[in-house]
Amino acid sequence: MPKANIYSSTGQSTGQVDLPETLFGLKPRTHHMWRGVTTYLSNQRLGTVKTKRKGEVSGGGKKPFKQKGTGNARQGSIRAVQFVGGGIAHGPKPRDYSLQLPKKMRRQALAESLSDKAQQGKVFVIENLKFELPKTKQAVGLLKTLGLDGKKCLIVLDQVNHATAKSFRNIPKTTLLSQSNLNIFEVMSHDVVVLAQGALKQMGEPGTKVSASKEKAK
Repeated sequence: MPKANIYSSTGQSTGQVDLPETLFGLKPRTHHMWRGVTTYLSNQRLGTVKTKRKGEVSGGGKKPFKQKGTGNARQGSIRAVQFVGGGIAHGPKPRDYSLQLPKKMRRQALAESLSDKAQQGKVFVIENLKFELPKTKQAVGLLKTLGLDGKKCLIVLDQVNHATAKSFRNIPKTTLLSQSNLNIFEVMSHDVVVLAQGALKQMGEPGTKVSASKEKAK
C-alpha cells in the first residue's frame, strides 16, 4: 500500500500514513492523463466569440455607384467584406467546445495523476490543516517548514473555510481546493499535493466520488 509522510499543523513530521490503493497505487498511463487534461481544458472554453457576416451588418442597402461607366469594379453593397466597416469573411461563430469522457475514465485519469505524484514522493498529509483566523505568515511558515516554499503547491481540504482560504490565497504559486473540487488539471499543473488528513479520509471512504471536474467556465 502506498504511503506518505504526515505532518502536524506546524510542519513537524509525525510518521507515515497509508494512502488509498485505488487512488494512489495505480500505474500512471500517459494517454489517460492526457485525455483527462485536454477534456478539462476544452470544457473551460466558452466558445461565445462571434463576428458579423455581410448580411448581419447594418446599412449598405443601396448600391454604392452605378454598375457601368465609372471605371471601378462593380459593387453591390458597401457592407461587403472588402469594405471597411463591412462584414467579416469566415469569422468565428459561437460553438460548443465541450468534450465528453466516460465517468470511469475521468476518475481513472485523476487517480493515475495522484498515483504519479505519490510515487514521486510529492504527496504530503497535514493532520489538522485549519486556521481559526487568517494568518498568511503562519501559512508561509508551514510551507517553509515542509520545504515547499517557492514550489507550486496544491492544497486540498475536506472543506474550505474562510480563514484558511484567506491565509493561503496571497501566497504565489499556491492553489487551495476542497476535496470535492479536485481535478486532474490542478494535480498535473502543480509540483506537490498537500492533503488535509480529513480530505484524505473522505477520498478513501467507500462510495466517495472524486470527480475530474468537467464544468464549463463562467
